[in-house]
Amino acid sequence: AAAGGGPQALRALTGCLLGALVLSTLVGNSLVCLAVLRFRHLRAKVTNWFVLSLAVSDLCVALLVMPWKAVTEVAGGSWLFGSRFCDTWVAFDIMCSTASILHLCIISLDRYWAIASPFRYERRMTQRLACAMIAVAWALSILISFIPVQLHWHKAKDMRYPGSWLPGTPHCDISLNRTYAITSSLISFYIPVAIMIITYTRIYRIAQAQIRRISTLERAGGQWPPHGKEPTSSLRSSLRKETKVLQTLSIIMGVFVCCWLPFFLLNCLLPFCQPEPENDHEGQSPCVDQTTFNIFVWFGWANSSVNPVIYAFNADFRRAFSNLLGCRNFCCVTPRSTVERVNFSNELVSYHHDTTCQKEGAASLLVPPTAVTAWVQPVPHAVSLQGEDSSEETSMEKRPVTSQT
Repeated sequence: AAAGGGPQALRALTGCLLGALVLSTLVGNSLVCLAVLRFRHLRAKVTNWFVLSLAVSDLCVALLVMPWKAVTEVAGGSWLFGSRFCDTWVAFDIMCSTASILHLCIISLDRYWAIASPFRYERRMTQRLACAMIAVAWALSILISFIPVQLHWHKAKDMRYPGSWLPGTPHCDISLNRTYAITSSLISFYIPVAIMIITYTRIYRIAQAQIRRISTLERAGGQWPPHGKEPTSSLRSSLRKETKVLQTLSIIMGVFVCCWLPFFLLNCLLPFCQPEPENDHEGQSPCVDQTTFNIFVWFGWANSSVNPVIYAFNADFRRAFSNLLGCRNFCCVTPRSTVERVNFSNELVSYHHDTTCQKEGAASLLVPPTAVTAWVQPVPHAVSLQGEDSSEETSMEKRPVTSQT
């Protein structure tokens, strides 16, 4: 009895952990979807359409992919849902995971365009263009998932059975042939992550240059900043802001890479070290054991539970969440310093306009006219760093920049 109690206890613990992960993914992404669909001021921002579609793709991961694999893990690796659904589940897995990653790539491009060319962004980034970008992401995800899987292009040609289901065994095989593994990994991960690294690196450089430009203006004297502020204090503030930007962007990229990189490394490695055909039914590979592979798979899916926290936790979304949940814990009770930190992190990399807890705009009145062009252009929301109060309706892109004419 003791010997049998060990595996049962481990399965129960596994079921609880995986169930909590599925539940957190469902709750977080459902709140994002409800917030955007219910509140008009969130729908009015084009960036939030990308966040909404990202939440939908992560919801699909939680509904169409995670539960079936969780049951399989608790059942000791046995697939209980039949041969026909096995291929469908594999296609859902590839489609939903790819869609989630492609949306992260689109959001990084959207943020870079918004910060690098804010005025051109305001003219060109319409809802029609946003919907077209979202449609391309979903279409590409479907093209590399359902068509190859249903036509059995994803399996090795020398395998005895073309589909994912292995007759005579309780397993749903998800091993891929070399061509499909490399091609799908490039489209689903390696190309998007390269784009994200480039865009976030450029965002950091733009923010760094902007912060140093503001610091230079402060040290130059005049009416801005207030008299009595030491140049060394301004320099320290500049360095703190640069560090804050770097930390924010590092968290975004670090979480994404840590979640998905191990899986996609194995995904490309496994087809080159497949076991002999007579051992296919064992579900093992000489490269890595099945348990390790499954852990990396779940790490990738766990990224869907983290995305709502990273991409939809600015002040506007916190207020929407508080209204949906019937509480006020998310908005206007946070200490001022914390609000400023959260606002800066999200506005810089999200291009969101927080209009709930912290008001913007009065800081622009303190800038000398000759400094408006240099201060406003690179980072539309650097004004929120000053922590000044003004009218709720004032936003950076609506301010006239007369000094540019």
